[in-house]
Amino acid sequence: MLEAALELFEEENLEPTPEQIALRAGVSARSVYRYFEDRDQLVRAIIAHKQLKILPLFHIADIGKGELEVRLTRFVDSRLKVHDAIAATARAMAIKSSSDPVIREQIDFRKSIFREQVELSFDKEFQAMSVAQRNAAVNAIDVLTQLDSLDRYQVDLALSLSETRELLLISLRALLRTDL
Repeated sequence: MLEAALELFEEENLEPTPEQIALRAGVSARSVYRYFEDRDQLVRAIIAHKQLKILPLFHIADIGKGELEVRLTRFVDSRLKVHDAIAATARAMAIKSSSDPVIREQIDFRKSIFREQVELSFDKEFQAMSVAQRNAAVNAIDVLTQLDSLDRYQVDLALSLSETRELLLISLRALLRTDL
């Protein structure tokens, strides 16, 4: 059932009904209601299931190692891969987060992981900056590379994957300059 619900999410049906899930899963709607007390519990289960499946995508191999261009490419490509895998689920989570503290916690946890990855990936450059410049750079890179920002580039601005990638690389290079 959860796989069927995930398919609906990925087709941009961000709040599938139990009946739609049952139809996709080939079970009766009664079966869906038997496992989940209400729609909110179902949505939480779908999101938790998706999060477990994509957890390995959050790992950035050799984080913080190598020359700046290698780290930039590795970091940006990792973010874009995560976005591609969970964009629809992230949108659904954003919708539900104001009314569901469990989902809000999951979003906050993901954002904290992303921020830590910024700090680890570019620590060498940050160490060469003043405290004020470092804080500004970390905050800007964090905001530019969160999933909602990636959604803005690709959905609202209709940028292709390669255009989004180039936008991020150019922006991060500028923010990591230490010769200012």
